Amino acid sequence: MTTKDTQKRKKQKSKQTTAKKTAKSVVAIKKKPLETKDILIQAGLAVYFTGYFIAHHFLGVYDVRWIFYIGLAAMVIYAIRTKTKNEAKFAEGFCFYKWFLVYVIGCMIGTYYEEILTFCRSGQWLSRQGIIYGPFNPVYGAGFLAFGYLLCRNAKRKWWITYIYSCLIGGIVEAISSLIGEYVFQANAWDYSDKFLNIMGRTTIPYMLFWGAGGLIFVKVIYPALSKFIELLPRRIGNVIMPSFLIFVILSHVVSYTALFRYGTRSEGRAASNVVEQVLDEHFDDRLMKQYYDNSVHEKIEH
Repeated sequence: MTTKDTQKRKKQKSKQTTAKKTAKSVVAIKKKPLETKDILIQAGLAVYFTGYFIAHHFLGVYDVRWIFYIGLAAMVIYAIRTKTKNEAKFAEGFCFYKWFLVYVIGCMIGTYYEEILTFCRSGQWLSRQGIIYGPFNPVYGAGFLAFGYLLCRNAKRKWWITYIYSCLIGGIVEAISSLIGEYVFQANAWDYSDKFLNIMGRTTIPYMLFWGAGGLIFVKVIYPALSKFIELLPRRIGNVIMPSFLIFVILSHVVSYTALFRYGTRSEGRAASNVVEQVLDEHFDDRLMKQYYDNSVHEKIEH
């Protein structure tokens, strides 16, 4: 056996030993039970999100947003700073939490895109969030989620095919959102009937072309960057933080859509018929709802 062969074998054994140690450390982190500090973190998050819900009844839309961002930044900074060497990545690959965070980030980006666009057109800064609790616009979140789930699994697809798929996905998401708003919430959040090449007033060909460009940019640029950012979080802390954040987002959607539904029926003159509707009328009156949904037009829609 030559000296070179001996050296190669030593290098291979060294690599195998290092790989085994890394795997063992990762497994140890995965199997390690929740510590007292982890439980305290979850309790602290529960108190924080509860306080955030309450703050909406005393502060304006944009004042509350800063509270949300401060808390979100604190969670991310804490998670990254507590990351240990060789710790497994959080939400690696295609998994539930990865898609959840893609949805949330898409909701936030969509909110500010709409508000900046409105400001450029009218000179007024108006709320374009679709959820009361949090700067979330679910239409864009659903678009990001659809682009990610349907298109990002095959990154080698030709760019023009991705563009066509993005046009179709964006138009379908927008049309479905419009249908849900009309038939479920009796709300006309948008009506493109007077727009060029509109499709039943729910979307337009030019807007679908913009959706296509956005989808192409998302697949080639935004998603890879988002994925790397999300995977910066260590798995252990991510698993501690995410359940509370997930519950907050779900509750914000449920409460917001329940209040929005009651807002629509109340605008039609329907009196509260049960305890839930009475509570909604008391805590989510027209003044509060107009603060968050000043872009929605509630009226009886003739079919």
